[in-house]
Amino acid sequence: MSKIQWATIIPVGVFCLALWLLQSALGTLYAAIEPTCIGGCGNDVANAYGLLSLSTVVSAAAVAWASYRFNTALYRGKGG
Repeated sequence: MSKIQWATIIPVGVFCLALWLLQSALGTLYAAIEPTCIGGCGNDVANAYGLLSLSTVVSAAAVAWASYRFNTALYRGKGG
């Protein structure tokens, strides 16, 4: 029976948690801005929401990558 590779499992959880938190914040921001938009700014808000949504995925991936690097260094005994 092999050992569980926590150094690779933990970053997946970190990615999911970071993405969930960032998307929740983005949803709150969108809910606050949408009612104030009267008339023709809906397309601008949708474009901004799409770009910010993509940036949340990139940010969550960067945090997960940093977690992976840290955890693998600890796993190998090089960090701490």
